[in-house]
Amino acid sequence: MNADDTPTRPDDAAERFAAAVDGGPHGVADPELARELEIVDMLARQGSEYDPDPETRARARRRLFAALAEEAPLAAEDGPSRAS
Repeated sequence: MNADDTPTRPDDAAERFAAAVDGGPHGVADPELARELEIVDMLARQGSEYDPDPETRARARRRLFAALAEEAPLAAEDGPSRAS
């Protein structure tokens, strides 16, 4: 496939999945898809209950930025980026 041949229509399977998510898990013949849709439905209804409290979120954010800062000098030692 050439770059000019890029399909303009989204994948039919993705469209069917999105429609199934909108419709919910009821009436889906495929048991695996029905289970995935049940999980999507549960997370949509109770998603905020799984969010960490602000203090836990801030701690995780600090750890993430510290880890990224430790890796940044290593990336600089590898030489110039390919973009330059």
